[in-house]
Amino acid sequence: MEPLLASLLSFYTFSTGRRLFALSQVRKAAVAASLVDLAAHAETAITHDKETRDLEAKWAARKPTTYSPEAKQLDIYVDAAITAFRDGAEAQIRASATGDPLAEAAQKMLTVLLPKGAGAVTSLPFVEELAEVQRILSRVDEPDYKALVTELGLTRQVARLKALEGQYRAAIEGPGGQLTFAQVKDARAKGQSLMLQAVAMILGKHPSDSEADRKARGALLGPILVQNEAIRRYLRERKPIEDVNPETGEIEQTPPSPGEAPATA
Repeated sequence: MEPLLASLLSFYTFSTGRRLFALSQVRKAAVAASLVDLAAHAETAITHDKETRDLEAKWAARKPTTYSPEAKQLDIYVDAAITAFRDGAEAQIRASATGDPLAEAAQKMLTVLLPKGAGAVTSLPFVEELAEVQRILSRVDEPDYKALVTELGLTRQVARLKALEGQYRAAIEGPGGQLTFAQVKDARAKGQSLMLQAVAMILGKHPSDSEADRKARGALLGPILVQNEAIRRYLRERKPIEDVNPETGEIEQTPPSPGEAPATA
């Protein structure tokens, strides 16, 4: 298993505004503590997430897309391919003896690739489903999953999904450099990763439980921990997570206009 930061650090996925607000405060604390490298990294993360906010605004403001006539039929084919992959893996699991390592590996794979089930993917709008298909295909090409797919006899289902992905993407995106949801999703993921890198840098600088390290960690990590706790409360109360204004931290009901650059100084 790859020791990715997201698996080592227990933080919720932040909205872009919450990341920007927290990292702006982290940068100020880093400057005050003369931590030049941390301040520079926070600035890099802030610059990236300003661009992410612009992408989100452009995505929210886009005009309704008229998809090609093939998109609806291809969506049906993609749904069937995802379901066939799920069904094939589950058939192997059901047919296996208790404790069979192959069945256990198959179940773990389904948990990663389809954490909320196939229906959670097949019921998505076109662009969001395309992004999920691309994520699934990127994972099944990893060495461990590639061997498992072969052993489970799912090579044909994966090949079918790969063939459909290109057609589905062309039908949805059309010609030219149209903004896609996958671009927005990738930008958000990179922003989250940059924030976790800042957390790792802080922990590396103040790793002990001495009073001095606890105090320094609190000053530097506090803004991130506050937003993480706010997200935890939303989830506990089963409410949609609201974004915040990157400059004030106040709840923001509408996305920013393209080109808007919130102050971070």
